[in-house]
Amino acid sequence: MTISDSKDIQECTNLLKQSSMFHACSQPTLVKIAKDMEKVSFNQGDILLEQGWPQNRAFFIADGQIRRERVVNDQTHQVVDTFGNTEPDKFGNRKIAIGALHVIHAEPAFANAKAMSKGHMFTLSSQTIRSHLGDQKTSEEVVQSLAVEVRRQANQVRWLMRTPLLEQRPKKTNVIAVTIAASIESFYRSSLNAAMNARLSGQWGKLFPNMHIQLPARVLYINGFKGLRQFLDASVKPEEYSSPNLCRLALSFTPGILMTPLSSVLEASNAGHMNPEPIAKRWMRGNVWRMVREIIFGIGLNQMSDYWEERIPHSVIESDALRNAAGSMIAGVCSGYLSHIPHNLSTLKLMTPSKTYGQHLGSLVAQSETRVPTSLPPQTRRIVATVIAILFPRAVMIRTVQIVGSFTILNGTINGLKYAELPTSIPTAF
Repeated sequence: MTISDSKDIQECTNLLKQSSMFHACSQPTLVKIAKDMEKVSFNQGDILLEQGWPQNRAFFIADGQIRRERVVNDQTHQVVDTFGNTEPDKFGNRKIAIGALHVIHAEPAFANAKAMSKGHMFTLSSQTIRSHLGDQKTSEEVVQSLAVEVRRQANQVRWLMRTPLLEQRPKKTNVIAVTIAASIESFYRSSLNAAMNARLSGQWGKLFPNMHIQLPARVLYINGFKGLRQFLDASVKPEEYSSPNLCRLALSFTPGILMTPLSSVLEASNAGHMNPEPIAKRWMRGNVWRMVREIIFGIGLNQMSDYWEERIPHSVIESDALRNAAGSMIAGVCSGYLSHIPHNLSTLKLMTPSKTYGQHLGSLVAQSETRVPTSLPPQTRRIVATVIAILFPRAVMIRTVQIVGSFTILNGTINGLKYAELPTSIPTAF
């Protein structure tokens, strides 16, 4: 029997207003639909619907709680949340509608529906909804409701975006924002670099040496990474080449290769206590492995930070700023670890240029032998030490903390200043 009591009609229209199918409908439309619905009571344990049954009625729970369970491969899984008397979501709505998207053509029910408490609900039959959709105004309002819901759901599942690493597009940045970020980060980087060099060489130098060189060099260096990425993205279209992925790989390598000389100047500024050569000569020491390190650093700072930021579910972190920080941290851990051996070799070559790269690697292996039990045979001990030197290198934690901090400071500051009212005369990319 359809409802006629004014209180029931009011309660029913309030429920319809919270459903994805009817939330954008006008009050007259909701009242018209509510008058053709039925009020049904249920008790705890009642099976209201079984998976696969024709969904010939949609349920709108007014009081009580309903649990939905779906059977897959003979295993029962609880679906989403409990329906009915639940806390409102961030849009102010509760999960009160069951089967509204299957009811029009009485499609098979998606899951079982079992009452977890005593309560009552209002039902809308397939025949009733089809008759109301025959009215143009009602059908337009229902379509609008569903369109709004689709957009809302799309915004909630943005984490499903899956841009491949090398196809990540750059965010537009302002040179002033990048400069501010690089200026802050240069002091952090210098102090961690001093700690890392001390760990490798056994001698401490100054925490902030030659900052009159380091600061402007770091500003140019970071602007180079960010600006070159934007310039190359705007200038080169990989899909126009016969091997698009090879082209993308080359583009991701380019900033690191071009920024290696500036990186060398920065490293040379920290190594004066070990290498007495003039900085004009010292900066050229260790360039081969430093280039490898810079390529990894550039990909981590640019593409990899965006890659991980994109993949963090919004259900885990909603704040854009925190997502940016988390993506930068994950990329920093990856880049810090992968770039550590190239960093160690380039740094040791810088501090002691008289030795070859092979000799420096040998010294790292020799240092790792102290971490291997002496009870092992000499050859086995040497093999284990080599594995440790490569997979668990000396000062890897300091290096990783440095890169994690640098990425977070740089990307976080740049992202935070993205909408600041900075001078428009400054270009957004090189």
